[in-house]
Amino acid sequence: MLRIAICCGEGFASGFLAKRLDAQTAKLGLKGKCSFIFIPFVQLYDRQNEVDIAFLMAHVEAAAKADKREYSIPLYVMPYKVAAATPPNVYFEDAEDLMAMANGKGGLICFPGEEMSAIVNRNKSHRSTVKR
Repeated sequence: MLRIAICCGEGFASGFLAKRLDAQTAKLGLKGKCSFIFIPFVQLYDRQNEVDIAFLMAHVEAAAKADKREYSIPLYVMPYKVAAATPPNVYFEDAEDLMAMANGKGGLICFPGEEMSAIVNRNKSHRSTVKR
């Protein structure tokens, strides 16, 4: 099972989002494939062993870039549109692909061409937007 943390500054926004995503996993047939929990970014370093990957809300991007500690899990700054009303399967597919890209390494990661999360406007998984 892929354990995904949703992180924001203090946990309010991420708590709401993680709860919604986790509740929708059963409806979309993802129960047992992934789970979502919220972890405030200020606690993430100490709690990273609880998850496989962390999705950071965009407003903590500066704090993540300034954090010089070495994380053992990938940290992904979510584009604003992805954080909105996106269903959990989008997070799950992105998490799978990011984990494969990270290849066991921790720290900040992004998809090619999405280095500036503020201008990314997709609300689908990255793999569904890439032309093959």
